[in-house]
Amino acid sequence: MGNLCRYHDIKYDSDLHEQFTAWLKKKEIKWNVTTNGNNYHIASQIPLDNVLSRIDSLPEKYKIFGLFVLTTGLRTEESIVAYNNHSKICHDGVMELFWDRKTKKTNAVFCHPEIHDKITSTVNKSGIKRHMKSSILGCELRYLRKLNYTINATKIDPLLAEFMQGRRGNVSQRHYFLPLMSNNRKKWIKIWTKELSSHKKRRVCV
Repeated sequence: MGNLCRYHDIKYDSDLHEQFTAWLKKKEIKWNVTTNGNNYHIASQIPLDNVLSRIDSLPEKYKIFGLFVLTTGLRTEESIVAYNNHSKICHDGVMELFWDRKTKKTNAVFCHPEIHDKITSTVNKSGIKRHMKSSILGCELRYLRKLNYTINATKIDPLLAEFMQGRRGNVSQRHYFLPLMSNNRKKWIKIWTKELSSHKKRRVCV
């Protein structure tokens, strides 16, 4: 249908495809159906401990960025913008973004206090491609978002995990979930601090 609309636009100089995608967004219709099971499968295939070991071996700037991507669960492009503008966006450990890019939404995410204090530089796409390619990181950078969802959904709150991934975002839900974020902030910090510190302890033991 999408390609047919594009063909029609090219042949008749119309804007049918734009109207079609706007209609899909309005009706909240998606072509593909993703399940939480997919995220859990990826998490089992790419253990968090292995990913953290690879992140630890990165240059300091990209190590901090990698941990930022992992703990926030933001998409790669969103992570770059949020990281580079961290001082302007982050307030009291919460980054209220509420970006809307066609079918992709970004709501609000937590910023881990240990990472918050270490963000003192900026990153760019070329540096990320050079230092964080899959052969070095052990997986594609976008998979960190799925690992983030798995931890948040299984150990904190599934609805909170959905909201932080930008999957729930109308006005009423924002008013509902922002207080929920405040209520879950301590638990979120505790869980992620445990995940990060447990990895360090296991590494020392080995």
